[in-house]
Amino acid sequence: MPLHLLFPLASSFGFVLAMLFTKQATSRGASPWTGTFLANLWLAIGWGIIFATQEERLPLTGWWQAGLIGAAFVVGQLLTYLAFSLGDVSVAAPVLGVKVIIVALLLALVVGEPVPGQVWLGAFLAATGVGVIQLGASSAARTRLTATRAVLTVVLAVLSATSFSLFDVGLQTWGRRWGADQFLPPMFVSTGIISLAFLPKCDPLGRLQQLGVLRPLLCGTVVMALQSMSMAYALNHYGDATRINIIYALRGLWAVLFAWWLARQFGGAEAQLSPRIMLIRLTGAILLMLSILIALWPS
Repeated sequence: MPLHLLFPLASSFGFVLAMLFTKQATSRGASPWTGTFLANLWLAIGWGIIFATQEERLPLTGWWQAGLIGAAFVVGQLLTYLAFSLGDVSVAAPVLGVKVIIVALLLALVVGEPVPGQVWLGAFLAATGVGVIQLGASSAARTRLTATRAVLTVVLAVLSATSFSLFDVGLQTWGRRWGADQFLPPMFVSTGIISLAFLPKCDPLGRLQQLGVLRPLLCGTVVMALQSMSMAYALNHYGDATRINIIYALRGLWAVLFAWWLARQFGGAEAQLSPRIMLIRLTGAILLMLSILIALWPS
């Protein structure tokens, strides 16, 4: 395996680890708005340092594009945190993998790129995989309320994938025009600025300490920011977006496997689920992985 693919591989593990920490915090009462704000804040600080040391910066005429794409990223982040606060990591994470197929379809609608038949086949398999995961989520629901939350988890995850797809398409359309080195830092700085609007909905520090969630929340949001920077670094310096996205989509498999194991070790909702339900979710995750491989396979 080429060494640069270690970046998305590490990010795929990091994403699941970040969401497990975050799920631990939200299950104790922390707001998903707090997680979204902190994750975007660390990103803004990290890329802000890079921006401050740059010699060539994005012209002011490109900032509105960076801000617009940054807004799509913020919406995707918020929907991700809402999905994980409502449902299990092993449900939401695999569904996020449909982003790759949504990107291909959006490029056909926005840019006019033709959609190969394999992408449509991949979309069909992805829809089947989402349905299987939803079946696994519904099977674990014991009340109408938990069944509704399971459905909302899948819906929010699909909407999050759509928002991140818009982010990818915008980055490919405008970011390539300006150059990644100039475009990425102000774009991620804008995510932190936009996220300031979430402050009224965020938990105060005293409440986080009272709930005992400050440590997992900080760990989760820092790891989330680091895995995002790892992905951006790989795409910026090596290209090879197809294989990078395939490797990154492995997070759906890790989410099912590690969420169950870690929940049994340290506690969590997945620890109460039967092997049959987790096997159903694993089947859905594998179908989603197959859909991505088929959609991105060279024609």
